Amino acid sequence: MKKRAVPIIMNIVSVMLAVIMLFPILWIMLNSFKPEPEVFAKPITLLPKVWTGVAYSQYLVENNIIRAYMNTFIVASASLVVGMIFGVCSAYGLARFKMRTSRLVLILFLVTQMLPSSLMLTPLYLNFSKIRLLNTYWAPILAIATISIPFVVVITRPFFLNLPKGIDDAARIDGCNAFTAFIRVMLPIAKSGIVTAAALAFIFGWNDLMYNMTFNTKVELRPLTSIIYNLMPKGGIKWAGVMALATASVVPIIILFLVLQNYIISGLAAGAVKE
Repeated sequence: MKKRAVPIIMNIVSVMLAVIMLFPILWIMLNSFKPEPEVFAKPITLLPKVWTGVAYSQYLVENNIIRAYMNTFIVASASLVVGMIFGVCSAYGLARFKMRTSRLVLILFLVTQMLPSSLMLTPLYLNFSKIRLLNTYWAPILAIATISIPFVVVITRPFFLNLPKGIDDAARIDGCNAFTAFIRVMLPIAKSGIVTAAALAFIFGWNDLMYNMTFNTKVELRPLTSIIYNLMPKGGIKWAGVMALATASVVPIIILFLVLQNYIISGLAAGAVKE
């Protein structure tokens, strides 16, 4: 009975935690379909009494949501590419090649993750200003990549460590050098870990507000998160618009995780085990 009860209790706890964590997203989506007065109505209702899409038709059109989506996607995708290229290559080198400084380099990667992003704003701003990258896509792309690269290294390195060294020898026998073995053999085998790191690195760029607001003063370059921020002035927050734009921002991420959930789950599980 005890053996049967433990899985049941664990499942119940898991469902409760899932409901608690997903409820804010559900609350945002439902409130985006409410009229502005109903958002503050008492008693509070979960489902809208009057379903309306005024917030979407008004705020999404007024704020040029298509352009904001394009800016967000460009920054997130480019920072993902930069972060994955440098991060995966660094993780492979630290995992497969013996170097005296490997541990020190890994510690430095971990330390960079501990630094708050606000601490990096001033030096990054000064450097981007000197090389004339302000008010371009490249400034937030490179800034976000500084966050994603250490994260990608920490996530993907265990996958390369778990791969048998005999795979390298077999690839060399088949005529591969170190680079071609990495591209043709190692990357496909570590696909689950790479997809996991890529998905999380993409979210870094998608959710960024600070770097985009700091390095870009042009409205036409602002991402979706900055539009949400601008709907929260000191005079009063436009909650219906905030809920609608927040829903528009979170739906692509939900779709991304639904599409890649098998890779992400297997990647997180495989990276936690060392054989």
